[in-house]
Amino acid sequence: MGRGEQLVLIRKGGLIEPGSGFELAAPSFVFYPTFEHQAVQYLRQPFQGYFDLAKAARASEGQVRFGLFGQAAHAALAHDPEVVKRLEPFHVYNDAFLTQRLKWQPDQPLMIVIVRAFRMAPKTILAAPQYAGCKSWVELDAPVALEQLVPVLDDAAFASRRREIESALGPC
Repeated sequence: MGRGEQLVLIRKGGLIEPGSGFELAAPSFVFYPTFEHQAVQYLRQPFQGYFDLAKAARASEGQVRFGLFGQAAHAALAHDPEVVKRLEPFHVYNDAFLTQRLKWQPDQPLMIVIVRAFRMAPKTILAAPQYAGCKSWVELDAPVALEQLVPVLDDAAFASRRREIESALGPC
């Protein structure tokens, strides 16, 4: 997201989340970096080097560092595995990961979210115990200052890629 190479989130929801799958809880959010279920083997080869970079840049134990802000530009539910294949140019995941996602709770659709990402002034906070676990959304104890937001892609580049993604989504 921070390099403009991934523009979509592909979600089904966390294990301990209420309801029936992923819900877009807020249209704007900071990315909470976590390694809860992250594994380099689920990334396509050209993107695997980013995993080590992300691990090296993470905050000290007991802290979390924010550096990326996102705005949901579009969201759609997808039941068809072919939709995910058509979205390949817009995400970093490999077939093994996508197959796993589709098989987990197969009655639930995938939520595809097109995200406009912005780099922000880094902010480090203490990682509170209530932030841990397999969940998609964390309500922070205090707001994070959104200073010096810089779009990862300029307006024209993002608009062009968004049109491509929406075309690839087709009627979900």
